[in-house]
Amino acid sequence: MLLITIDVVLDRLLIRDVLKAILSSIFFHRLFGSIRPLSPPREVLEITYPSVDDLALDALVDEKLTHLTAALDTSSQSFANQPHSESTQHQRKAQLVVSFFEKKTRKAWFSKSEEEVCWEEWTINVSSITPRNETDKIRAAKSAESQLQMIIMKIIDIVNDNKDHIPPIATTEANPFPYQISIPSETEDTWGSVFKKILVE
Repeated sequence: MLLITIDVVLDRLLIRDVLKAILSSIFFHRLFGSIRPLSPPREVLEITYPSVDDLALDALVDEKLTHLTAALDTSSQSFANQPHSESTQHQRKAQLVVSFFEKKTRKAWFSKSEEEVCWEEWTINVSSITPRNETDKIRAAKSAESQLQMIIMKIIDIVNDNKDHIPPIATTEANPFPYQISIPSETEDTWGSVFKKILVE
């Protein structure tokens, strides 16, 4: 399995648009089968990026980005009333994981079962900052533009240099490799939820 990590530090107001560009670029290069590029192509921060013309994928990406930004907002609320110096910025962290799977048939004595085996995983570590003033906003926008350019180039380099791990396409389905977008904090049990389960059981 190929594991890729991407780190990005962004102004909270730019997170959704920049992450959408990153996710779109990943899926553009990792959806095999009959795909149609979106035309005209999308643009953010004056950077044009590739994306697939797929309403279902668009809806999934938007849903996950809504959850991610809501989680970042919620995590920062408890710090909203705390004093901070002029030299610091609020910073919150979150993670987004994109996984691609191969369907494999497992044979038992008298039965067959299908399982999904992950062959590639992209982990995007997001740090959210809140600029204090207009100068910080301009600096954050320039930084976001620079990061996005480098990340898109990194994605292109990775997909061009790493092909041996891609499973053979053994199906005629439009999407031969199922995918998943997850936010680890959504699926991991908190201590509170674990404690509640113990009490109930």
